[in-house]
Amino acid sequence: MRAAFTTILTGVVAFAITIVNAVPVNSKLHTGTALVIIDTQNDFITGSLNNSRAPAILPKLYRLLDQHEWPFVVASQDWHPPGHVSFASAHANKSAGSTITIDFVDTQKKLEIQSLTADHCIPETWGSEIEAGVQSRLHTLEGFYTTVNYIKKAQDHRVDSYSAFADNQYHRFTTLDSELKLHGISKLVVTGLVTSACVRGTAIDGTKLGYEVTLIEDATEATSAEAKETAIVELRDTWGVDVIPLATWEAENTPVVSRMRRRVRD
Repeated sequence: MRAAFTTILTGVVAFAITIVNAVPVNSKLHTGTALVIIDTQNDFITGSLNNSRAPAILPKLYRLLDQHEWPFVVASQDWHPPGHVSFASAHANKSAGSTITIDFVDTQKKLEIQSLTADHCIPETWGSEIEAGVQSRLHTLEGFYTTVNYIKKAQDHRVDSYSAFADNQYHRFTTLDSELKLHGISKLVVTGLVTSACVRGTAIDGTKLGYEVTLIEDATEATSAEAKETAIVELRDTWGVDVIPLATWEAENTPVVSRMRRRVRD
């Protein structure tokens, strides 16, 4: 009986080792690091707020999703109800590109300058959807290879929300910070649209909350080179964000190899 049991156990162990060895070496896992993809939605690319500079970042995003492995991926989306405070159409005699002054949600003693745009990213519209190439990759990853957390922001019609962490008045926070901490994330690699608004806001709040923030310079865009450069200078010089091109970041960040595979080989 003991000999038979030993034979069975030996077979099970051998089978387990075979299975482990059949799994590809995870040579591109960035432990403790989240990939943050900000607002790569159709309206910000070719939709109502179309931006001819935006499509250039898509190959970089595809590479980050295809060639690297992350313990946590964040994809934020503007998710505006009709009549949102940022829509010029919600204010009489106002047009896109103008500004208004609004009260803070929780007190009339504080005021905020609100920029106005065309209607955009209204739920259940094509414009609110994440760009198809990015979304298909996220669908492939989620549930099998990593956790993908979708952050739908700016849902309150009274206040805008650039950052994926909170609205512009810090009246209401998303679940992002708690989710990052739950997954042991200490570093953020930030990408997306647009550099001078939602990317900027997310990167700043990330540093405020104690994360080590890197902005991939060629995986983000603004509506002009000047707007992008102004935002980058502020993020780098004022907030300590590491701003580097994707190729440089890849060269400087050699991911860890799966420890399980190494132990089996040893």
